[in-house]
Amino acid sequence: MTSTLLPYPRPIIAIVGRPNVGKSTLFNRFVGWRKAVVSSVPGTTRDRVYGQAEWRGRTLTFIDTAGFDIAKADRLAETIHTHLQRALHEADALLLLCDAQQGLVPMDSMIMDSLRKTGKPVIVAANKADHRLVVPPEIFSLGVEPVFAISALHGRGVSALLDDLMLRVALPVPPLGEAGQTRPVSIAIVGRQNVGKSSLLNALLREERVIVSELPGTTRDAIDTHLTVNGESVVLIDTAGLRHRRKVKEVVDFFAMSRSLEALARCDVALVVLDGTQGITRDDQRIITRVLEAGCGAVLLVNKWDLVTGGNERRLKDAVAQAMRPAAHAPILAVCAKTGFQVPRSLTTALRVAHAMREGIAAGELLTWVRNAWAATPPPGIRGRSIQLTEARWQSGRPCQVAVFTKPAMQLPARYQRYLLNTLTSHPRLAGIPLRLIVNPRSLQRKRPSAISRASS
Repeated sequence: MTSTLLPYPRPIIAIVGRPNVGKSTLFNRFVGWRKAVVSSVPGTTRDRVYGQAEWRGRTLTFIDTAGFDIAKADRLAETIHTHLQRALHEADALLLLCDAQQGLVPMDSMIMDSLRKTGKPVIVAANKADHRLVVPPEIFSLGVEPVFAISALHGRGVSALLDDLMLRVALPVPPLGEAGQTRPVSIAIVGRQNVGKSSLLNALLREERVIVSELPGTTRDAIDTHLTVNGESVVLIDTAGLRHRRKVKEVVDFFAMSRSLEALARCDVALVVLDGTQGITRDDQRIITRVLEAGCGAVLLVNKWDLVTGGNERRLKDAVAQAMRPAAHAPILAVCAKTGFQVPRSLTTALRVAHAMREGIAAGELLTWVRNAWAATPPPGIRGRSIQLTEARWQSGRPCQVAVFTKPAMQLPARYQRYLLNTLTSHPRLAGIPLRLIVNPRSLQRKRPSAISRASS
């Protein structure tokens, strides 16, 4: 498997400033949805979050960064500062955000000195001008003009700022045929807190893309990373740890969980990361239930396999399948994000599940598989009359559906439907795909091709 990072569309503009000046609010305003977690608590943003905005027919990429904070000197603060420096290195232009209500503070001047050393264009905006679009006079002492008064919360002054950004940074012409490209496969990495989700993403990318810490809850935003795998476009989404709602007490954690659930709603496949040293917990079972309810594919990864004594992968699959019956037929891999053991295989497995969801199974192969299950265990008859299978159809979607038609047209017992569903999910090509069985759907009966019906009966 060969994988390379896809460059985001240029130009790339990093939004920088001290903590709690509204960088994430402005970032969300630019990209058009609440992608970054916003909170009044300083230091909410830790990783660098990327998002694209369309303006005047051109695409701009923005990076939401953590706030400059020189006061903190712990290990997490050093890692955050390293990611901030990487954002400055990647960006073509820098947008320094100040607080119009507080005016210029010494930290703003210190940040400006750091930005000047990069040699890149710097644009200054005074945020939180919610009542009047007026720039505090002392902000002009930074030596950058013009300074834009904006309200990221209400959107006032943002269009003028975007117009200026377009004038300051050279914008490339979109390449021909870009609109006709196939939608990339989205793969979300989900799981409980501190099971190694961010470590897995960094191992897949072979670089420290997101912050990794032994502290639970380090990741708060859903971080999208674009890359190519064997020539195919893929989006990897690192998410915050999911947990039971009773355990969510902080507002920041609530919004972080909301972003994780949004990632499930928009991804094709979820890599569900489990901790091999802790076994299957009730939270793990709740997470896989959420994944299946979202209708996306599932691949189960048992991480920290290097710490499992006497680990046997065959016994592992049996144990996980027993504890997580709804995903008993999902692919299960023992991985180690720290050493890279089977990490590339997890990505190729997820891509195989995504392709199977999109392509489905040929009508003849599907009908043969269902007929074999039907012949092995026929459904109970009605008034001494047997029920015959006439047709089976695949329907792509979220979740994927298999429509079964019978003669006479009637509903099958719930227990027998579960039997057919279990038989279908045991098909090698359907491993990890959430399926729904529908029997004699009226919406499809009118569209049934008469030739197929006659051949089947």
